[in-house]
Amino acid sequence: MPIEPQFETDADGNIITNPVTGWTSACFAGMTVVLAIHYAPTPQALESGENKSIQFALTPQVALELAERLTKLGKHLLEQPSPTTPPN
Repeated sequence: MPIEPQFETDADGNIITNPVTGWTSACFAGMTVVLAIHYAPTPQALESGENKSIQFALTPQVALELAERLTKLGKHLLEQPSPTTPPN
């Protein structure tokens, strides 16, 4: 049975996150999708506009799977009631 990947956590067990500030994507050599995700490594960097990037090479199949999963998660969150909206 495959092991499910875990999220990276800090010493307190909190999931480590970095706000995404943008991305760049392109086709490379007619067979790979190159994806650069730009992010702020600290809250101070977010305020000052400092960015870092990480680049990925994806097969077309992986790019489509990633796009589908992100679309599903985004739609799920948008369909949820807002925490500030009072119940009916």
